[in-house]
Amino acid sequence: MERLSTGIQGLDKKIGDGYPGKKGILITGAPGSGKTIFAMHAINQACEYGKKSVIMATEETEEDITEQAKMFDFPFDEYIKNGLLEVVKILEMRSRNVTKAAEMIDGLSLKEVDLISLPEMIPYDAEVIVIDNIGVFAIGLTTREFRDQFDTLNLLLSQKDATTLFVMDEAAHQMTHEVADYSTFGNIKLLVKENPYTGKMERFIFTPKMRNTAISLDPIPFDITSKGIDIKGKKDT
Repeated sequence: MERLSTGIQGLDKKIGDGYPGKKGILITGAPGSGKTIFAMHAINQACEYGKKSVIMATEETEEDITEQAKMFDFPFDEYIKNGLLEVVKILEMRSRNVTKAAEMIDGLSLKEVDLISLPEMIPYDAEVIVIDNIGVFAIGLTTREFRDQFDTLNLLLSQKDATTLFVMDEAAHQMTHEVADYSTFGNIKLLVKENPYTGKMERFIFTPKMRNTAISLDPIPFDITSKGIDIKGKKDT
């Protein structure tokens, strides 16, 4: 199976040489756990490899994303200029829908911005996709409605032969009774909890599911540094 590097030194080997390619992976966690940075690593690595990448931004502007990327020396603005990276501005669509400032954006009715319509906004040649945060689409839906729409979205994206990282906030994940866990090929949870050995609050990566992959259920401790995600005691073996 083709694999996509996480872009995080020391993590690929722990999940079978990277994310399973052309599959959907769910990344969940509480605010401040590092979800967006985690996904940024994969986008940066994919662009370095020359893979067409897309960020569907539901909560941040393109400027916010590129500025945050610069903090970790990820040249997203350069990737955008040379066509390797595209930011689909879902936040702006959502904002205009709420204010009723416009009924159309680039020919798309704002009322149609939902989970099932997302594939229509993705370039045909996209190889790596990040949807951050998919939890915003759960608001107002029943658990069954969200599950049906999410399953459909996951299927449509897999048919595009794209590797997709679905970033979901913990509140929406709990609100939907964690049904998205069942739909994706793999699940990664970013945790902030007390380390029983040190008594300090620390960040951990927990991978409860990764199909076709031998994984450990032991949480992996990590820090967020000026270079992004830093696996503690990292080894590439």
